[in-house]
Amino acid sequence: MIWLTKTRFALAAVVALAITPVTAQAEYPEKPVQIIVPFGAGDAIDGTARVIAQLLQKKFGVPFVVRNTAGAGGSVGTAEAARAAADGYTLLVASTGALTARPIMADAGYETDDFVALAQLVETPIAVAVAADSPLKSIKALIATAKEGGATFATPGPGSSQHVSMSDFAASQGAKLTHISGNGGKGAVTKALSGEVDFSFVGAPVYASLAKAGQIRVIGVAADQQVSYLPNAPTFKEQGFDFNAGVWFGLVARKGTPDDVLASLDAALKEIAASDELKSLYAKYSYTDAFLDADGFGKVIAASTEQNKRILNDLGLAK
Repeated sequence: MIWLTKTRFALAAVVALAITPVTAQAEYPEKPVQIIVPFGAGDAIDGTARVIAQLLQKKFGVPFVVRNTAGAGGSVGTAEAARAAADGYTLLVASTGALTARPIMADAGYETDDFVALAQLVETPIAVAVAADSPLKSIKALIATAKEGGATFATPGPGSSQHVSMSDFAASQGAKLTHISGNGGKGAVTKALSGEVDFSFVGAPVYASLAKAGQIRVIGVAADQQVSYLPNAPTFKEQGFDFNAGVWFGLVARKGTPDDVLASLDAALKEIAASDELKSLYAKYSYTDAFLDADGFGKVIAASTEQNKRILNDLGLAK
């Protein structure tokens, strides 16, 4: 009888387990998601983040909150994102320099491979601009000035793509340049406007409204062709210099983020990338759509890292 009683209890337990509903795993995201921008408000990277955050929020129905954490050429915000939990609730809008150059130059508090790629979002050419009353009216004049007595320039920060690529160009021309951080693209432009530096070298869209208002003069766009939002700005090539330089912005997550979370974000970003709404918002802010999925963006990150290793070692700027 004891054996039969035990058997009945065991069978009852099995039946109870069989009919107990399995608690479904909550779908990502259950709560607000923060997107860290490692530069100040008003830059092209900040605008890109706000466009994507707006559309992700619409897609998922929870807030995607952009938070600007500027400093040290983007490394302060990037390091903060690297310390966050790998759960998909802290994302980073990465830029070329902060993600792939800064860790080569110094102990930034993170490495490039602390993150996994989600999607490349935009690319933009970089351009040289001077104050409207500056005597510098061409890249040739700038190089001549820099060769004679040196010149100063501002970028979003040390280790940014703008800093690395302009330093590489100057070295190829035998020009002497002194770099000053603008703590963001907007800050770099402000330094050029005030005369604190001879020129700024930031993403071309940052100049659009100031150039239209006649407050700043763009004397060289590092691209194959002129850009529509800077109609009077010549390219470096048109002035006899074979020099192209651009910056990409993309969304990344902490390495170790669960696969199902990455899959949810991947599907949402692909859907957003194909939408007319995204194209309309990018056109409004003069951003060049350059969407790549996680695999494609991962390859871009790897290529940028290798390129920056070569350039920074050649310039003696690697740690």
